[in-house]
Amino acid sequence: MASIEDNRSRMIRLRRAAAGDVPTVHAILAAAAEDLAARFGPGHWSTVSSIEALRNYASDGVLFVVVAGVAAVGTLRLTDSKIGFYHNEWFAHPGDDAAYLLDMAINPDSQRRGIGRRSMALAEDAARLLGSKALRLDAYEGRAGAGEFYRKCGYSLVHKSAFRGVALEYFEKLLTDGP
Repeated sequence: MASIEDNRSRMIRLRRAAAGDVPTVHAILAAAAEDLAARFGPGHWSTVSSIEALRNYASDGVLFVVVAGVAAVGTLRLTDSKIGFYHNEWFAHPGDDAAYLLDMAINPDSQRRGIGRRSMALAEDAARLLGSKALRLDAYEGRAGAGEFYRKCGYSLVHKSAFRGVALEYFEKLLTDGP
């Protein structure tokens, strides 16, 4: 998958990250973490993946860059490997092939412009290309979390629990109805 585009008001593309994108991805994640920490205080959201981890994700083909026009404005990871601490019984069709969204971030300077919502639609398209019937993810519970954003994008809250002391909400969207 070279690139998936959303041609609404502003061209938004989702493309796999190359090794040269890693510093930009790291900067986007750091800016988002700094913004969350400034607004909600320090927390799990204040940490950023290392450059080495991001290089590994890029090498594995699971790291993506969100591009608006010509600028990288966001990032996400999309994998078809089940997240180890997710329990199948939480989800509507536990046996279906699913994709998992991790580490989504839009640069704070580019937020509140619909880029995040369009990025989610592109991630769903990419998941469909992987043959996935659902897209699953988690979000921090509470004010620092993005649960309301995911609900507005059509995701269903399927479970709440803490993992390693971090309160999380788990979401799913079935992808069988097409884009």
